[in-house]
Amino acid sequence: MVFWQGIMSEFYGLGIVILSGVILYGVACFRLFTTQHRKVFLSGRKGEGSPQDWGLDYEPLIIHDGEKRLHAWWIPGLRNSIVVLFCHGNGVSMHHLAQHVLFLRPLGVGIFLFDYRGYGDSEGTPDEERMLADGDTVWRHLVTERGLAGKNILLYGHSLGGGVATWLAGRYRCAGVVLEGTFTSIPDLGVDHYPWLPVRLLARIRIDNLARIGAITDPLFIVHSTEDKLIPFHHAQRLYDRATCRKHLLSIGGDHNDAFVQTKDRGVAALKIFFNL
Repeated sequence: MVFWQGIMSEFYGLGIVILSGVILYGVACFRLFTTQHRKVFLSGRKGEGSPQDWGLDYEPLIIHDGEKRLHAWWIPGLRNSIVVLFCHGNGVSMHHLAQHVLFLRPLGVGIFLFDYRGYGDSEGTPDEERMLADGDTVWRHLVTERGLAGKNILLYGHSLGGGVATWLAGRYRCAGVVLEGTFTSIPDLGVDHYPWLPVRLLARIRIDNLARIGAITDPLFIVHSTEDKLIPFHHAQRLYDRATCRKHLLSIGGDHNDAFVQTKDRGVAALKIFFNL
């Protein structure tokens, strides 16, 4: 009797451990499912200042499309007709882009910055469909309101913004595309960070750059840090391998947010040569 009581006690204890594990796993899945939107669209940071504080002339703009109002800045170029349409990453607004703007400035290009809805002072709530729509709105503003030809617009996507740049480049002919620190897809990135969870089943946000990159026909410049802990380098390699256009992959060191700007003259020279600026 004592023997069987001991066996039952062990089974009971094991059952409690298993049940606790199942509950904890379920809670982790539920949290990932319910919080993924604010993880992907981290739009809380607002900034102060303007390009004038960076020593640059600029024109502040509000772009209307229906009921939404997107805030944007136009920074004129120095000598040529190319304009960089900069699609920024997560957790920042265009107020935080001084490093990138000053990094690109030696190219002599014009630079157009904007905030997706819900970022900075732009109105609304972001999601995948709306973020892409905002990129389309800004593209149409440059083409229809400012009279720019697509061949004179260089798309630049940093991190999350790479999803917007990739999508636009698949829809419109442009001067080319720069993807800095960009992921293949949100589910792929989720697997990197949560390998023990069924991320692909739980993902409600896709931003599938890997599926879209094959539609790009204009020159593609991918730059990514091999030390990037947020978006691992293998994302860049897979994007590069999938692309069928003229392409270049530049591997660098440094962290996710400012690795490319830290290359300074080397990075500028690489862009100048590849895009013949």
